[in-house]
This record gives sequence, C-alpha cells and structure tokens, in this order.
Amino acid sequence: MKIAQSLPPPDNWKDFERLCKKLWGEIWDCPEITMNGRNGQNQSGIDISGIPKGEESYYGIQCKGKNLYSQKQLTEKEINQEIEKAKTFEPALKKMYFATTAVKDAKIEAFIRKKNLEHIKQGLFEIHLYAWEDIVDLIEENKSTYDYYLNSNSFKTNQSVKVTFKNEETEMTVHPKFIRKSRISKSKYEELENEANIPKFFNDYQNNLWRNNRVLDLTFEPLSKRTEFNRSFFDSTLVVENNGSEPIEHWKLIVILPEQITDATHNNTEKKGHAFFHHIPNIHFDTLIDKENHLIEIEPRKKILVSEDRFTSEPIFLKAVPENVTLKLLWKFISKNHKQEGELTIQIETDIDYKRIKVDDDSPLLKNEYQRITIEDYIESINDE
Repeated sequence: MKIAQSLPPPDNWKDFERLCKKLWGEIWDCPEITMNGRNGQNQSGIDISGIPKGEESYYGIQCKGKNLYSQKQLTEKEINQEIEKAKTFEPALKKMYFATTAVKDAKIEAFIRKKNLEHIKQGLFEIHLYAWEDIVDLIEENKSTYDYYLNSNSFKTNQSVKVTFKNEETEMTVHPKFIRKSRISKSKYEELENEANIPKFFNDYQNNLWRNNRVLDLTFEPLSKRTEFNRSFFDSTLVVENNGSEPIEHWKLIVILPEQITDATHNNTEKKGHAFFHHIPNIHFDTLIDKENHLIEIEPRKKILVSEDRFTSEPIFLKAVPENVTLKLLWKFISKNHKQEGELTIQIETDIDYKRIKVDDDSPLLKNEYQRITIEDYIESINDE
C-alpha cells in the first residue's frame, strides 16, 4: 500500500524553497540560514545554505520541485549534474541535501546512498535525499515550521486532520510483557537448585509437591474475587483532530495493522471469581476491530468534526510478536469532501520474564522444542476489594 503524504506540498516552487529554508533553519538551529544568490545566477548547485549549530562548515540544500510542478522524478543524471555543481560551492560543503516534492523512489534512494559512500571515501561532502514524505515527517517534528506551514495563507488547507495516539504524538514506545517458560528435567532442575544455594525449606516445599506428582508452580492461589490484566497487550487508542479551517462531515478512519500484530481487543482485563458477574460483550458503536481483515475502522456516531475539535476512539489494545521491532500502522481518512493518508509508528520494546518449570526426566515435553520452550501472555492478577 502506498503511503501518501499527510500534508500537501506548496502550490509553487518558490514557496517550496521558502518552506525548506524555514524547516532546515529550525532543524539546524541556524537563524543565519540564507537563500543562495537569485534566479539566473550561478548558484553552484545549492539553493539554501547555512552552518548548523555546533558545526564549523556549511551545509547546502538543493530544492527540486517535482511532483506537482513538473510531474517527474529525480534522475541519476540530474543528481550527478547538481553534485558536480556543488563541488564548486565556496567554501567547501560538509553535507549536501536534495529536498524534493517528488514521492519516495527506492531506486533513486539507493543511488544517493552509493554516491554518499563514494564521497565519504574520497573525503568529499556527504549527500542525502529527502522526498516529500520525509519532509512531511520533519515538518510534523518541528513545531515552528508546522505552525508556519499550516497557518500561512499560502499553505493553509481548508480540510485536514491529524491522527495520533493518546500521547498526542504519531510515535510511541511500548513495553509489553511476556513469560518465557522453559521446561527442564527434574534432575537438571535440582542441579540448578544446588548451584543457586536455595534454602532448605524451599527445597522441602518442592519435594513435597513432587511426591504428589505435581508440576512445580510457585504462584499462590489468589483471592476468589480478582481482576486479571493481560500485560502483553498495549494501549493504542487513537485521537483524530480536525486541524483544518472547515468542518469535516461523515467521516471514518481505517487503520491497517501490520502482520506483526497478532491480536486486538477493546479490553485487556477480565473479572474472575465474581459470583454474580456475567460476561456481557462490549458493544462498540464507534470503533470496529476487524481481525479477519487485519484492520481497525472508526466511524463515529457524531458525523461532524468541527475545526480544532478532537475525537478519541474507544480503547484499542494491540498485541504484537514478542520481539523488539518497529511497526508502522497505515491509516486512511475518508469523509464527504476530504481524503487523507498517513502512518503511525510503534516502537516495541518487549519485556520478557523467564520461568523454569520442572518436569519428569522422561517427559515428552523435553523432546519437542515447541513444547519445551513457550512464550505466553503475561497475566497480572490483582485482588478486588
């Protein structure tokens, strides 16, 4: 699925150049950033230049308005020509950036990376490329430029939305918990016990269990009334904000879940041991979790989202593979008069608890790795008062 820019590019090339000056001036913390010469003059392949804070050399930007202005992509020939021009820039550059309204192109990005390594080996300036999607990410990360871009009469869009997590950011880091259970033979377990110098009363407790032919389980029976929390799920509740100037009518948001998401639910808790508790399925009018098609669909009963208004979805809890991984959630916003696409980023930092379980020396569980070692959900039980 192609990821479209969540902000439209400026209407003309000069506005794009001004946007780049504003954006990289903020990134570099460089109020002295300037345009290089004027149209018609030899600009040595550089439209904008400045010295980033903490640096002692100039960085240069070559602005290439492509997507809307010429309906073309950057070419290898064009890139080589601009690089050769930039070699004449005085004083010598430390880094050169290509900033373009063209969409991302894997072939051109690979070409830029190779040229960058060539230059580094030759002791020349570095070369980097920012397509429009990359520039949008930078705009959203730099508040001054973001406000400037949206509020400027030249750039302001009538209808626009911002989709975030509850932290009001498009990225978040989560720490889901899992249990890794390793089943080991009774003899090996007792060997490890002795190495760890476990107190005698603890060994006696285990031996009593084994005399009754029970698997060691050091958990205690909780009180009869308790709530269980599945800590393998993490909260991914979404917020939709109308950051345009006009109301948005009859809208819905579709979020495509990556394949690393293994489960999704509205509730990661469960009541246990309540004599009069009956499980009643949650009825969610606004947020539909479609596990079969691996997506979430939000369609609110309130059909109008006015300017600066926000909508917070019902709780969305996701579970991912028990790995450290970065996930991208692609979203598509559809309304009566406006369509928009973007992405959210989840950084998974998995927290795994390790637990040894003792089994008989001749147990078949020891012969099958998938049974000997399992990774299971981490269930936290809290007694209800």
